[in-house]
Amino acid sequence: MDILFDKFIQQYSTNWQLSEKTKTEIYTHLTILNFDKKYILIRENQYHDFAYFVITGAVRSYYLKDGIEVNTWFAFENDMVGSLHNFRNLPSRETFELVENTSLISINLRSLKPLIYSNIEISNFINAIIEEYAVFLEDRIFNSQLMNSLERYEALLKNEPHVLKRIPLTYIASYLNISRETLSRLRGK
Repeated sequence: MDILFDKFIQQYSTNWQLSEKTKTEIYTHLTILNFDKKYILIRENQYHDFAYFVITGAVRSYYLKDGIEVNTWFAFENDMVGSLHNFRNLPSRETFELVENTSLISINLRSLKPLIYSNIEISNFINAIIEEYAVFLEDRIFNSQLMNSLERYEALLKNEPHVLKRIPLTYIASYLNISRETLSRLRGK
């Protein structure tokens, strides 16, 4: 268990070393969880006190628009999953569902968050996680606003080819904001 926790902590503390005391403190807010495919981690419009680090498996994020699921992103091994709205004590805008059987490190935000004001190492650690997420969101906005469907598909092939092997085509088409038929035509080229 400590090996998995260490891997998680090392991913977000590459520019500095956390003291053993701080690592031990962070460990008390972490739990390993295992869930089956289709499990809902976080529901749209609900408060949730946890964020997650994916050990193995896949997660999708979506929201409902006029009763239709709109996929916004996918997470895999070594990715964080959570809602910044939840971090700010607001209800989530998205639903997070497991696409595969998944093992996660659960991070108790309710108990860990107050420590960012009293422990600079924990503050830096949380900041690194939020910075990574902000860059991810900026890239996602850029791709969705400035690329056409073919360019978004080509970027997915180039940057995340594993998505096409692990995520159902219906979810991928929604993520790319195209129909499943259009995705099939693009894949055929």
